Amino acid sequence: MIGPVRWLAGALALSIVGGACSGGNDTATPATKPTSTTSTTTTVPAAPPPPALHAIRGDQPRIVDAGGRQVLLRGVNVNSLGDYYQGDPDAPTVVPVTDADWADMAKHGFNVVRLLVSWSSLEPERGTFDDDYITKVGDAIDAAAAHGIYSVVDMHQDAWGKYIASPAGETCAGGGDPAIGWDGAPAWATLNDKASTCSHGSRESSDAVRLAWDSFYANRDGIMDELVGTWGHLVTALGARSSIAGYDLLNEPNNGTDLDRDLVALGDYYDHAIAAIRTAETGASAPSRIAFFEGTVAGSPVAPDFTLDQNIVYAPHHYGESIDSIPIDGLFSYYANLAAGYRTAMWVGEYGFFEDTDAASEKLTRYAAKEDALITAGDAWWQWRQACGDPHSVSKPGGHSAPEQVHMQTNGCPGDVNQGVNPRWLCTWRPYPQSTPGRITELSSQCAGGLDYRGTTDTPGPLQVWYPDTGSQKPNVTGEGLADIEITPVDGGFLVTATATGEYHLAAAPA
Repeated sequence: MIGPVRWLAGALALSIVGGACSGGNDTATPATKPTSTTSTTTTVPAAPPPPALHAIRGDQPRIVDAGGRQVLLRGVNVNSLGDYYQGDPDAPTVVPVTDADWADMAKHGFNVVRLLVSWSSLEPERGTFDDDYITKVGDAIDAAAAHGIYSVVDMHQDAWGKYIASPAGETCAGGGDPAIGWDGAPAWATLNDKASTCSHGSRESSDAVRLAWDSFYANRDGIMDELVGTWGHLVTALGARSSIAGYDLLNEPNNGTDLDRDLVALGDYYDHAIAAIRTAETGASAPSRIAFFEGTVAGSPVAPDFTLDQNIVYAPHHYGESIDSIPIDGLFSYYANLAAGYRTAMWVGEYGFFEDTDAASEKLTRYAAKEDALITAGDAWWQWRQACGDPHSVSKPGGHSAPEQVHMQTNGCPGDVNQGVNPRWLCTWRPYPQSTPGRITELSSQCAGGLDYRGTTDTPGPLQVWYPDTGSQKPNVTGEGLADIEITPVDGGFLVTATATGEYHLAAAPA
């Protein structure tokens, strides 16, 4: 997750002004929170492993499954395996994820998690990998798959790592502030020549963080090569699990001190990491998985030709009108333009709103409308649940969490008291086609229930739609080019299935 507001200026502003496009639907935020989002139907048995996915680049980019159906991936970030700096000694930095969590995610229609892993836990000592930690990663992937949920394995970092923190009692000159540590790189890969850890407006602004990134981009002491090798080891160990949607190569890479050099080096890292992943997949007899990639945390993109690999997806983070002031529509348009330049699908790796207010619900409604209009590959909300000791919660040396952490679930502090999924965010589990033959050509949904979408396919095939429980009976489903329509109750809602042929159209609405 990004830190304080600070990014996407200059060329981005021009792109938003010149490239913003219209689009939306007649979604409506409910005036009050619904009293329940839980279906009273019987839970379905554990799901079989979902089919393997891959990406298509070109004029009609998308994510597809082994049957050639377009797949939308909508879900949440899960950071329970993250290795974070602990700024509050009385507050754990993560909350363990349980089977009840996976079931609750599925109950809300989520079919993917962005599963955070930390380099510092994968390779705590240079050349030595923690196999017990990797086993935990695999176990989490399998637990999610048992509920029909894909995993995007995310090499997460924020402000380089947990080993860049201001020593106790340090004072900062020039208006700077002492900094807490975050997450990411191990101590042995934190090469910053003991530069000042004092920050100046953002967690990435200290000399220590910037010089650590300079060392990475220069491959000083081979640390970039080491992270590439870590990918190879991890992918080999995880093997051929079909529920791995792909690998997010590096979360929100920072700028160093030379942006032009940084972007070239970042593109090189991505290309080498993809090559290491492909080699590891071959050795493990595993199908090629999607490589998800980002620009820098400051919004700068890598060059369109950074790799020749075809199985890639652009995965920016969208905090428009959230922790950033850029308009939701404009930021979506900017990212869509970049995805078009890469000739890839766009999957939003992080987004979210962090205030339990009507204004936040209204913003989410507009976000959802624009996402549908663009027919993105999906998204992952930041995050499922945030611990009271998470650096995002503590935020400064000697700090403590606010009484509530508002994420997908609201968490009470101190003590990590789970207050459950906040029904204000019902737009995140609105109806959507999870898999559909051929490709989607139009998509519009309503937060409180209602879906209208069109597709086209050369080969007849099955589709599957998630439809949430709206407190009524089964939804009314109509359409053209569809046969064998079935509506199956599941926990939290319904699965609508049918066989689609040619130019087809499906509409669903509350009974």
